[in-house]
Amino acid sequence: MAGAVIFQREEETVVRYVDRATGHIYDINLPQETNLITLKKIKVSNNTRPKIYEAHFRSDGNAVLLRSLKDDSDVIENLSLELTPPQGTSTETTYSVSSTLLRGDMGAVTIGSGNNLYYVLKDTSTIVSSEFNSASTRNIISTSFAGWRLASAGNNLIMYTKASAAAPGFAYRLNPSNGAFTKLLGPLNGLVIIPSPSSDRILYSYVENNKTKLVAKNLADKVLSEISLPTLAEKCIWSAQNTGTIYCGVPSQEISGMEPDNWYRGATHFSDKIWLFDTDENIAKVLVEPEERLNINIDVLDPQISPNEDYLIFINKTDLSLWAFRLE
Repeated sequence: MAGAVIFQREEETVVRYVDRATGHIYDINLPQETNLITLKKIKVSNNTRPKIYEAHFRSDGNAVLLRSLKDDSDVIENLSLELTPPQGTSTETTYSVSSTLLRGDMGAVTIGSGNNLYYVLKDTSTIVSSEFNSASTRNIISTSFAGWRLASAGNNLIMYTKASAAAPGFAYRLNPSNGAFTKLLGPLNGLVIIPSPSSDRILYSYVENNKTKLVAKNLADKVLSEISLPTLAEKCIWSAQNTGTIYCGVPSQEISGMEPDNWYRGATHFSDKIWLFDTDENIAKVLVEPEERLNINIDVLDPQISPNEDYLIFINKTDLSLWAFRLE
């Protein structure tokens, strides 16, 4: 599985994902009931594009950026697809597909609001904006550093240095309209940052004295809330409906002082429990323990929450399988 998105279609909660081996795109309609049932996948696109290693969907699921290795080489191809659903009278389930090749040595990617797409051009150390169905780009800012990571934060972006326990990291808020930026955090070793949808709060993890710490910060009043059960911030997602609430995959085992480096390169695998943290009320609640309930170790990656917050989806980093958990 190369990437997924969760969205609302009329009364249904839908997960759309890209198969890593073939590039085919599928939908799964998630049930409203809580009983365990077999889920049916529906093929949305059967255009074969092998070896897709990364997929970034627009929030409505009808556009996606596919990143693949071209012709058995190390050259990365970046292809944007626009998906158009079949006509209402058609019995076909597959969508029509138009494609746009995005050029440049693309690094980190994040999806903005509407049709906006932001990414780093590594060869020029430039952060640019584009649209899914356009090959043209607009320069936002050029720096002397190409290893930025990006996160969408309302009308702004967060740019931060690639995390390493052995190096100090920095994070900045970037205005994509004019390229103005302000420092948020740093220097903090192993820094990873996740902004809230409204961009008024951030969650960040870092390493101090060989221990991972997890902190929520209210950017308006500067109040810090350290979370007593540490995890990597990349295993977390903010609630859009409940201010101050975060859902996280929290490892059952202790996190070493060499993270996230070992985790990034696949030398470390975690067995996570899914937790809810209310940072305003200082409440922590375990929601599910996959190892005890299903006898499965799940290493949470790329958590996402449905628009009406009835489901949490995530990738198991161990085998790249896709999981959904119903929130009560």
